[in-house]
Amino acid sequence: MNKNRKVELSTIIGKGSKVVGTLEVKGGVRLDGEIEGTIQTDGFVTIGNSGVAKADIKATECLISGKVEGNVTCTDAIELDKSARMNGDIVAKILKIHTGAVFNGSSSMSSAQKKISKSVPRENVEKEQKTE
Repeated sequence: MNKNRKVELSTIIGKGSKVVGTLEVKGGVRLDGEIEGTIQTDGFVTIGNSGVAKADIKATECLISGKVEGNVTCTDAIELDKSARMNGDIVAKILKIHTGAVFNGSSSMSSAQKKISKSVPRENVEKEQKTE
């Protein structure tokens, strides 16, 4: 994730603004104010330094510099900047955490590909039990 890359924003929640409920957006979202509820987008979510999200977030990519209390699911990548304060679980293909960021929760890496379950053939289990 490149911080200097251009991201097309379709929605900006400015400092001093507060949203309560579900925010569904086509395109990018920047949050410098507050939200309580849910953010859903097919694009990029940026939580600015002054942004506070008490919300679950579902997006393609996220850059968090502010505070998030909730679970974040990104189909591609999530980045926690040095000023980020994250309390919740993360699911993403790529997770980048800068020195100074605070992350309390669990993370798992997933992709759109089908998960492959590795199992031991039954015959191998029976052989191990007989030899013990």
